[in-house]
Amino acid sequence: MSKLRNLTVNFAATDTSIRQMESNYLKQVINLCLNLLKFVIALKVSQKIGKPPTVQKKEQIKNSGKRRRNYLSLFGLIEFTRPSFHSNQRGMLYVVDECLDMPKELWSYNLQELTSANATQTNFRESVKTLNSLLDLDLTDVGAKRNINYLGVEVENYYEQKPIEKPEGPICFSASFDGKGVPKIKPLDKTKPKETKRLGKGEKRGVKQMATVGVISYFEPKQREVDSIIRGLMEYGGKDKESTESLEKPEENDNRWHQDIHRRAFLADQDKCIDYGIGRIKSMINHPQSRFVVPIDAGIGLEDKVMKSVKEHGLSDRFDGIILDIIHVSEYVWDSANAVLGEGSKLRADWVKEMLEDLLNSKTKKVISDLIQLRDKGNLTKNKKEKLQKAITYFTNHHHKMDYKTYIEKGYPVSSALVESNCKHLVKDRMELSGMRWSSKGAQNMMDMRAVKLNGDLPDFINFMELKNRKINLAIAA
Repeated sequence: MSKLRNLTVNFAATDTSIRQMESNYLKQVINLCLNLLKFVIALKVSQKIGKPPTVQKKEQIKNSGKRRRNYLSLFGLIEFTRPSFHSNQRGMLYVVDECLDMPKELWSYNLQELTSANATQTNFRESVKTLNSLLDLDLTDVGAKRNINYLGVEVENYYEQKPIEKPEGPICFSASFDGKGVPKIKPLDKTKPKETKRLGKGEKRGVKQMATVGVISYFEPKQREVDSIIRGLMEYGGKDKESTESLEKPEENDNRWHQDIHRRAFLADQDKCIDYGIGRIKSMINHPQSRFVVPIDAGIGLEDKVMKSVKEHGLSDRFDGIILDIIHVSEYVWDSANAVLGEGSKLRADWVKEMLEDLLNSKTKKVISDLIQLRDKGNLTKNKKEKLQKAITYFTNHHHKMDYKTYIEKGYPVSSALVESNCKHLVKDRMELSGMRWSSKGAQNMMDMRAVKLNGDLPDFINFMELKNRKINLAIAA
């Protein structure tokens, strides 16, 4: 405090810049807080000297003297010695650590939270730069990675115990699933010589493994006109599917349609992701008239696994069906228009509008019949006929998921844009940063921690970790 007072007097008497003042004040405040923490810890140590843990039945405890402990706080490293004891039943016991609810790891819970928030957004090296700069710490990228892996393995336990909100009244729920590739470290084949050749254009070292992303939410049914949906699809045209979230908003300035959005991603475990999502909806349903739908694309195996999970969870009477993503459908319509009229034709837009209107009015059989006639009667090349056949096959195979007229009348979403965008936000934006290659455990831990961050659960998750360690200590003390 004396240093801060002298610093202030000096600043008032000189022409020190405001930037220098801020830096000096921050440095002194950090140093002050570090010394205050050291003081409190020293008091706790003195209070606990000579006070062994409570002895359990048939337990023998021996005084093991003082042992050193390092603790990295927000304000810097604290090194201290505290009394230690050895139990023939419980191993090493540290009464000061238990009294202060100290983490088992070197880093404080605050550092664990801050570095996790950063590391889920950018690479490990960049994630510690700001904290090091502000707080004059010596955090490393290795430490940031270790922190993510330490916390990531607890995410499953966290969500298993976290109470799930049960909205009141007859609510509509949505569960969507989609896949996104994660760049993996290529397994080393010891039977082959190490690759040293330079990669060609477009070549990459490593392989990709599919992660399944699940997005669960609830929504209030919204009445929309077919024309407004068509306008959105026409604006989309052939754009990146990840930019189509706005299609799920009835009006541009309306609040978010989907509420309480919950995301998870599972590496190479589509079944687990689907079971997790449908199971979560079962836990959320709180009214006999609540319904739910599953808007998805036509991914291989998705439909069968969804139907299996719905049946296993006993939700068949609440299930209003799988909704085939209208954006993927519109892509087949555009491809068909290009085959029939050519990409440069001015007639394409009207042709596409007319076909989308039929599809959105559940006239899929008519659309299939029209495409068959064009394929058989039109003077088209083999390649163009093949494009039409792809659309015919796609609509025929998924006709039972294309009753858009009913879905729209009920106010349901007809797009899986929400999960498409979360494939980007949850997986791609972090897992595919430049040069990224992941181990299976590292990838799952990062996706789990990123889900915690995007779900808005990170502060509560750190509280969970602190409480978990406290319960362990209390159980030991008992």
